[in-house]
Amino acid sequence: MTCADCSNSQAPHGLGGLLLALNGADERLQLALGRLDADGGAEFLAAQEWNVPGQSVRFLAPGVRQLLDGLGLGAGEIRRIACVHGPGSFTGLRMSLALAEGLAAGLAAGSSDGKGALLAGIGHLELLASEAAETCPGAVLALAWSRRGQVYAQAFQGTSALIPPQVVHLNELPAFLATLPRPLFVLGGGLRRNLPVFEELAANDPSLRLLHRDWDAPRPQTLLSLAARAHFGSGPLEPVYLRASDAEDNLAAIAAGRGLTQSEAQAILSRGSRTLS
Repeated sequence: MTCADCSNSQAPHGLGGLLLALNGADERLQLALGRLDADGGAEFLAAQEWNVPGQSVRFLAPGVRQLLDGLGLGAGEIRRIACVHGPGSFTGLRMSLALAEGLAAGLAAGSSDGKGALLAGIGHLELLASEAAETCPGAVLALAWSRRGQVYAQAFQGTSALIPPQVVHLNELPAFLATLPRPLFVLGGGLRRNLPVFEELAANDPSLRLLHRDWDAPRPQTLLSLAARAHFGSGPLEPVYLRASDAEDNLAAIAAGRGLTQSEAQAILSRGSRTLS
């Protein structure tokens, strides 16, 4: 656990309560905790990070409890919960969004006025690009891994998004990159997982700059800062997947292996994917 100032656990718990930020969209699971201030920001308190692809469920809820216990704080002080809602890992997104909504519902049930924590979604690609976009003298292209020879992509200039998040196949990259301004700084897991492809493209385009792997994951402080600026409401949080899941694409084979018809499997999948209310 990283802690900005553990003496904060002895400070008065007034102001706006706690802000919890969750990021399960990539291989590195991140939790960040801050105290809301009167200016609409959040003072960083502590964070936890694990490199546990596909294992978010083992760490999410215990990690939140550990953060709170380590600072002598209670879950009842959480007033806002921000969660990265995609695009990214289907399992990580489902687990972190479910925890955010479940925690908010539990806080509402346990409060005297029936009000739980407010919820907000954070774009994964915006989070990836945010630090580089503040420092790099040009546009920034954030890429997240999407399997199947493709990436999730979104470009930014400063704090402005140049394009919406989208899926780009590797064989479409030259045409896609040609539409973006230069110099163009590229970062993220989608770059790292397909590095030879991008190195070849950069060799023919000096204005295409591939950033070091240190830029591939945001700092917890950046996660908390973006969370503090998010638009909060009562929920629910909608995931941003951009493409069909592997289960949907392979539904017929999965159903047959479990002795189900495809329509029966689709009904089960639909029930499990419905938005919580």
